[in-house]
Amino acid sequence: MIIGVMSDTHGYLTEMRRAASRMMDEFGAGVIVHLGDDSTEADELRGMVPELISVPGVLETRYSDRDIPNRIILDFENVPFLITHTPKRDPHDLPDDIDPTAVAQDGEVNVVLYGHTHKPSMTERSGVYYINPGHLNPRDNRGSPMSFAIIELSPPKMEIKIVEL
Repeated sequence: MIIGVMSDTHGYLTEMRRAASRMMDEFGAGVIVHLGDDSTEADELRGMVPELISVPGVLETRYSDRDIPNRIILDFENVPFLITHTPKRDPHDLPDDIDPTAVAQDGEVNVVLYGHTHKPSMTERSGVYYINPGHLNPRDNRGSPMSFAIIELSPPKMEIKIVEL
């Protein structure tokens, strides 16, 4: 299974579409995950991608909508993933939002996909992989080029690539 992961599109739909196309055409992604800021933009990918999963970012009005989950846990190939905009609790969280730190420490998830920082990273802490795909904002001034992540999952093996757009 190949999963494409993007975050922090912030209104740059051309870059988002380019990233989604590359995820599918170049890497064969069957699932694309958008990690927020701005998840409403991800709605535009519906029908273009085989499967789309998105969560809102903390800067979105959707983040305070109790009917839209801010964090979700999904199994891919029997590996539990947390899909979230932030890797830990945030002041914008709703009271019932999943606590990323707690589910990672309790062993409820093996992988945490998050965005927010605009800095791509892949780290492992206590057996949990934390993956940030970076951002798709051409005007970003935080020092990292536009990027997305590709995860090739074939348990027990998982390969992760950060790809510059």
